Amino acid sequence: MKNSVIYMRVSTEKQAKKGYSLKYQEEILRKYCELKNINIVKSYKEDYSGKNFDRPQFNKLKDYIKKNKNNIDLFLVATWDRFGRNQYESLKIIRKFQAMGIEVNAIEQPLDLSDPDNKLMLSIYLTVPEIENDKNSLRTTKGMRKARKNGCWMGIAPFGYNNVRTPDGQSTLAPNEKAHLVKKAYEIYSKGVYSIEEVRKMLISEGLTINKQSFNTMLKRVVYRGKIIIKDWGKEEEQIVEGLHDSIISDDLFEKVQRIITGKNNQPEKKKP
Repeated sequence: MKNSVIYMRVSTEKQAKKGYSLKYQEEILRKYCELKNINIVKSYKEDYSGKNFDRPQFNKLKDYIKKNKNNIDLFLVATWDRFGRNQYESLKIIRKFQAMGIEVNAIEQPLDLSDPDNKLMLSIYLTVPEIENDKNSLRTTKGMRKARKNGCWMGIAPFGYNNVRTPDGQSTLAPNEKAHLVKKAYEIYSKGVYSIEEVRKMLISEGLTINKQSFNTMLKRVVYRGKIIIKDWGKEEEQIVEGLHDSIISDDLFEKVQRIITGKNNQPEKKKP
């Protein structure tokens, strides 16, 4: 009787609940092993992307196989895209397992990898999901850039704002109870009397909760003047557009602070302790 490790993976909530769910994958893998008289020595379930193999459960699986390679004959998945969605990385892992005497296979797309002709089919099975991932990633990137160009905020709200949606469902920001600290920080620093760190320490007792590096960054972010920055991508240059959100500080105040930071105004003198 051969011994096998079985591996099940989903990467989205939709997959987890419907279609190729973890439960379904496990059912067909166990049924296959029962029919083929294969002993399952270990099983792993993963809710993680297949873009690479730096996955929590797969790392545990690799450690187990390394320690028990003499007792494992097979590594089975339901389909090849459950194994991985990166052709180069998938082939590397398959070769590593093969070097340990472990056969890797997908029960719904079985291949005899000792036959050179089947290596072409393996490449196709591994490449198609990778192409799908690349297309999805490209669509996501384009969609997010389009939203940003329309003034939407995509991401976690910066200090002083909350993530909200407009009445028509667009993602944006709204100033919260900490917004006055952002404005006060800009106003104090704009006087050119105190250093950035001195200003930060002044506001800690009033409820400021960000560290030195984050505070430094806060004084340079255009989001606080009601703008959205869109980074360069491909042939598109970096640009700044009007955001859907309300500003916390004025354009004049922002520019004044930037002049001090860049040294175009006289830098504040460091106070002696």
